[in-house]
Amino acid sequence: MGTETLITNAYDLLPHDDSRIDLVEMIYRLPILIGRLTRAVYLNVKPIADKHVKFVFTYLPEFQEKWYDAVFFQGMLNGLAVLFELKEFNIRMTKTKLFGIHISHKELGEEIQFGSDANEYELEWKDEVLYLSRSHLTKENVSSRHRVMVTSRSETTLEEMSIVDVRDVVGKSRELAIENRDLEAAVEVLKSFKQELEKKQLSMAKDLRLAKNIQKGLIPEIIPDWNGIQFWTGFSPMQEVSGDYYDYFPYHADKLGVAVCDVSGHGVPAAFITALSKMLFSNFKKPKPSETFKLINRELLDLVKQQGYTTCVYLLIHSDYKVVYSIAGHPRPIIFRLRTGKAEVCEGEGTFLGMFPDAGDTYSDLHLQLEPGDKLFLYTDGLTEAENDHGHAFGEIKLLQLIEENANATIQETVESIMNHHREFTMGTDAMDDITLLGLQLSPRLAEFHQIKRQGDQAYHQKDYNTAVNCYEKAHQILPRELNTQLAYGKALAYYGKFDEAISMLESYNKFKTNHFKSHAILGYCYYQVEQYEKAELEWKKAYSINDSNLSNLYNLAQLYRKLNQKQKMKDVIDKMKYIESTYLHILPLEKKWELLPDESN
Repeated sequence: MGTETLITNAYDLLPHDDSRIDLVEMIYRLPILIGRLTRAVYLNVKPIADKHVKFVFTYLPEFQEKWYDAVFFQGMLNGLAVLFELKEFNIRMTKTKLFGIHISHKELGEEIQFGSDANEYELEWKDEVLYLSRSHLTKENVSSRHRVMVTSRSETTLEEMSIVDVRDVVGKSRELAIENRDLEAAVEVLKSFKQELEKKQLSMAKDLRLAKNIQKGLIPEIIPDWNGIQFWTGFSPMQEVSGDYYDYFPYHADKLGVAVCDVSGHGVPAAFITALSKMLFSNFKKPKPSETFKLINRELLDLVKQQGYTTCVYLLIHSDYKVVYSIAGHPRPIIFRLRTGKAEVCEGEGTFLGMFPDAGDTYSDLHLQLEPGDKLFLYTDGLTEAENDHGHAFGEIKLLQLIEENANATIQETVESIMNHHREFTMGTDAMDDITLLGLQLSPRLAEFHQIKRQGDQAYHQKDYNTAVNCYEKAHQILPRELNTQLAYGKALAYYGKFDEAISMLESYNKFKTNHFKSHAILGYCYYQVEQYEKAELEWKKAYSINDSNLSNLYNLAQLYRKLNQKQKMKDVIDKMKYIESTYLHILPLEKKWELLPDESN
């Protein structure tokens, strides 16, 4: 039954256009089919070597493995061999959580580890690549066919195409299975030729460079503190270009979106889908994460044509610390409650983004309420599925234990501790996947922070900059990446005359690309005071690009050009000021100073 199930459903895994896929691509699409067939188990595919793949079937906690499941899954893998006409191949079970199987063990594998911690199979083959694609034939040509696939094989310089009805394939497969199960993988389904293999490595290096450059600007190095919530990330890509992606999306002042995604594949396709994901999350800021998922799924289907997909968990954090989240085929978040000292896996499920038109029906919104000291963790499956040199996975249980052991640590300390333990656990093994861990914590010192910040704001408005600086410094120590505090602290330092410290704080603030007029204007003032005139000009120009009608900023630029004896630039700035407000009181004194400047030609 497993073989027939694979063959009859394989058509739905093929791209909707004329593009072809080989056995490797079909293997990586197999988890999608498993997800559609059952909610009890999910499949992870792990490459071992060229033409050698491991399949890990994981059951949800509420379901238990059955011996006939093992036969069914092995049959599905055998269906791959039938579908792609493999002649030299080996399918074997290597591990199972079962303690016995009600059939001959040799039919499944020679050396099966019973009572193991996983259900694993391996497929190894030697044949050349066969490609499959959907046909687009006319009704007259295939009037008796209901689902037709096309194959091509590169055995000659010419390409000959063959059309095969899936019903014929299933019928023939049943006949051969009855006669001899050992011959089920023989010549069976699709017989045809394919055109010469494309040169796979022709532009690999160029593709990787392009993908790396695309992705470099997409993943933020640091997520700023927001409304008393601190963030920290651990990120370990397997290759130059990662399939993992995380980002944050401000919803004005009252909400913040946070996403962690795992894009299928690597290289240019992964970088492309990552770029699309960033754009789509930025465009579709809906009040419910499930609504955002529905729109993104539709757009990815239109743009990517089922050539790739992404899993994702998306949070929408409200200003009252209510968290609304939705899951799309991704590991569920983990919540740690400081009050109880316990970590637990959150609820939720949903299917991939960018693969199924009806996926929107699977997305739902779930709710959490954060309290001071609580932590929330988002991660990709590369974290828990990584294995040590004994073949044991890091696992969800160990992750929960480490989170609880760091109950009183900051979110930065907790994430770094987990990543350090993970590196030690996997030492001596090759990375099999990208690893991302994003943690957030509602500060346990939130009330103290708000009180100190208010005192600083009051002192600042009273122009008591000494007191303001002291208060902001204490608040900054509690939430060092809180942007409003950074900006207020930087302004207070500037007005108090501590220009070097103000420069450091405002530069840190501007790294988050908030495009705040005052942050650039005051930073320009600080650079001017320490006689770094080129940097002062640059910052005032940035401020001008944000607000081109601010006369004070233009006045500062004019004074800078006067100091540098740049007469024409000073004249250009004065003309801009006159255009904005010809009666501005500082224009006439500036014009008199301009007249005293020597001509630049001299």
